[in-house]
Amino acid sequence: MKLRSALSKLSCASAFALGTMLTLSPAANAMKLKQQNLQEMAVESQSIIAGQVVSVTDGFDNNRPYTEVTIQVSSDAKGKLKEDSNYTFRQFGLTKPRSMGNGKVYLGATPEGFSKWREGEQVIAFMYKPASITGFQTTVGLAQGKFVVRNGKVENIFANKGVFEGLDTSSLSAEQQNLLTTPGAVDVRVFMDLVGELSGVQQ
Repeated sequence: MKLRSALSKLSCASAFALGTMLTLSPAANAMKLKQQNLQEMAVESQSIIAGQVVSVTDGFDNNRPYTEVTIQVSSDAKGKLKEDSNYTFRQFGLTKPRSMGNGKVYLGATPEGFSKWREGEQVIAFMYKPASITGFQTTVGLAQGKFVVRNGKVENIFANKGVFEGLDTSSLSAEQQNLLTTPGAVDVRVFMDLVGELSGVQQ
């Protein structure tokens, strides 16, 4: 029992240290993001979910901080999820620092470079498969793989920088090719058509 208690304390301390390290070095984490284009994200995704974020909560699981997100699915470009189903996943880190009730504040919020989520937002999320040990998931390319839809336009937090670079345009329609040279937010219908093309699924 003493060994189990010691291991539990060590696990908690390790999670606290990891959370603190990630929170204190946002610039370093952001710089480590490898730029990925739309084709790379489509290929690496387990699912490509279009839908509305209906719930965002956080907590601890085995002393690991997490944010739990539920998306009401309107479509999945890979055809794996049913329309109007709910897709729930957890990613590492709390939504914000939390008081531990002992005069200390846990700083293990969502690390810089990870996607941030808000209830009510319309999103297109390129999801990696869950991690084998923790079950945590992230969007492909971290924040690069989460797109927000507003007024019929879609873009990620980086204003789509690099998203359309290096794509093979030989089989794209004129509308899709025009998309590649449009700065910032782009038409969501044409974007999803292109995603379907890159995923090998007809929209």
